Amino acid sequence: MTDEKWTLNRMNSIKSLLNEEEIIHYVSSDIDENGNFGERWLILTRDEIIILNPMTKSIERIPLSEVRSAFVKDYIGNSELILETYCGFRSAIRFSREHLDSFYNMSKMIDKIAKKELNPENVDSRVLEELLVKKSDVKKTQALLWLIGFLKPHIHYVILAVILSLSITALNLTPPYLMKILLDDVFAKRNISMLTYIVIAFISVYALNAGLGAAQNYTLSYLGQRIIYNMRVKIYEHLQVLSLAFYDRMTSGRVMTRVTDDVGRVQWFLTWGTQTLITSTLQIIGIGVIIFSMNLNLAIFALLPIPIIVVGIPLFRKRSHKVYHKAWRRWADVSSLLWDTIPGIIVVKTFTQEKFELKRLIERMSNLVKANLKITLLHIKFFPLLGFSISTGTAIVWWIGGHEVLEEQITFGSLIAFVSYMGMFYGPIQTISNLFEPLQSSLTSSERILEIMQIEPDIKDAPDAVEFTFKGSITFKNVSFGYNPYVPVLSNINLEIKPGEKIGIVGPSGSGKTTLTKLLLRFYDPTEGAIYIDGVDIRKIKLKCLRSQTGLVLQDPTLFYGSIAYNIAYGKQDATPEEIVAAGKAANVHEFAMNQPLAYDTNVGDRGWRLSGGERQRVAIARTILTEPKILILDEATSSVDTLTEKKIQEAMENLAKGRTTIIIAHRLSTLQNADRIVVMDKGKIIEVGTHEELMKSGGLYSQLYRAQFAEETIAVGAIKR
Repeated sequence: MTDEKWTLNRMNSIKSLLNEEEIIHYVSSDIDENGNFGERWLILTRDEIIILNPMTKSIERIPLSEVRSAFVKDYIGNSELILETYCGFRSAIRFSREHLDSFYNMSKMIDKIAKKELNPENVDSRVLEELLVKKSDVKKTQALLWLIGFLKPHIHYVILAVILSLSITALNLTPPYLMKILLDDVFAKRNISMLTYIVIAFISVYALNAGLGAAQNYTLSYLGQRIIYNMRVKIYEHLQVLSLAFYDRMTSGRVMTRVTDDVGRVQWFLTWGTQTLITSTLQIIGIGVIIFSMNLNLAIFALLPIPIIVVGIPLFRKRSHKVYHKAWRRWADVSSLLWDTIPGIIVVKTFTQEKFELKRLIERMSNLVKANLKITLLHIKFFPLLGFSISTGTAIVWWIGGHEVLEEQITFGSLIAFVSYMGMFYGPIQTISNLFEPLQSSLTSSERILEIMQIEPDIKDAPDAVEFTFKGSITFKNVSFGYNPYVPVLSNINLEIKPGEKIGIVGPSGSGKTTLTKLLLRFYDPTEGAIYIDGVDIRKIKLKCLRSQTGLVLQDPTLFYGSIAYNIAYGKQDATPEEIVAAGKAANVHEFAMNQPLAYDTNVGDRGWRLSGGERQRVAIARTILTEPKILILDEATSSVDTLTEKKIQEAMENLAKGRTTIIIAHRLSTLQNADRIVVMDKGKIIEVGTHEELMKSGGLYSQLYRAQFAEETIAVGAIKR
């Protein structure tokens, strides 16, 4: 039965278990609820998420109305789909990394439904085709040719490495022949003068072999480092130009795996793997020619273990796949436990659960030990048998060859040389058999890398793109947009903003406020309509020109590992210390920076964790001030800070907004009373535009939101006074 027929039959039986509920999409896992290998399905319907084990008939149902978000957490040997519900985070289903793409697609779909970006009632075949990331159609030959392209700039090192490999292979074939001469022409004939020459020859071969080996190792290492350098630089450069839509589809962890692990495997393939394959192949050919030319009769008996190797190694690899995979999963269990508990050690200590966590680790480590012992048992069953067959073949050669020596058909030295060559013959065979799996892994990695390299950025400069200094007028004309073309987030937006005008944008969560600013920065292009700056369609403006003159301060700004000064000067790398300090003063950074032991040279930590939320926000504002943008976007810049910090941030934003076209997305409506106009959005549309006073008088959505928020603040103040 084909895989397609099996899946269809299985799906029909699953539908009967679900009472013919309408299924939007489904994916299957190979790990059951107990963490063992087994079949399990995750099914998405119009109303709920269903996790089903068709063997045990166990069904778990999670209403979509309870889900806030969904994402995939990727570990070393397996992954899991996590659901954020109103009761907290929960693991929905685990699966091996073989199914990672399928579950990643499913998580993105559930996440969009949970965030109201996608209505499950609207999901049809066209929407599914758009949402589900297609598997790579990169062919192995295509990936191989792409890899070889990285060798071309270093072809002289490749040639040198091949010459060194050939030389080492030839030298490795010399000692058995010298041994034959030593036994037959020196010891048998008691030729003392030749003994010196043979010993010198042995020393010369070993010395030359050591020297060539060192040269080969250095050449291959240098070649590998140059290749991995060029490849990672090229991949990173390509990742920098890809659009945000690409990062919407692929998690950071999966991207990082391409740049680190996959490139490392490819490096091994291009240098050590290919060289080992070439050397081993040449050794087999060379030694095969030698033993057949030396003694055809003995050569036939020397090949007796070959059928066992040809049959046994594939059989071993087939059985080892399962036990290795299980051990890999057990190690992943240990890793995931450490990944969870070590960063969350404060929670462990708060609830005094140290012994409980130790017990969990001991249990998982015990399972890992058992899995590794199964690997050992498999090795014990196979490799001694393989060694025995080779040893038996060698013994038979000794027996037959011994008779020929005693009958003076061959010399004793010839037999010794033949047995030595025979021992050398099986080493490369086993080496090549062990190479297939890592070579396959390397080719797969190259396909994964090439898959990314072939992706074209959705957003790029038009051939006739222009550069000019902005005055600051902005026009949205009939703009519609959806992250998925069939699911609009913005509908027919029309808005004109004058140079230097301060515009506030408000509305319920999910109304499209932030999406509007993403379109202005051209992180995405409108599905319909156009956006103009100073009368020029932004698709006709060079991206560097557009973004260098448009400043953005986010609700949760990202700082980079480094000093406060480094982060302020990030947008203007050639900024002078005086400019950095001036921007720091304007953003109210100077006061807290100078209280640090190293002042502006203080390291902010990874993602700025050593600073408070308000301090990070002010550094981000200083960073924007330094670039002197013509257009400024402030996206919920004070929504998550206390009142005193908010006042300092407000002062910094006032300094930043002077003389600039400013768009302020605000949760606290009281911060927008000084805005020239306020734009009210709901469900992707502009429903009101006016000043604070005009909107309050109209009694629309803005006045409702304002009065509700004012009532909440009044209650909170009263509670504090009591």
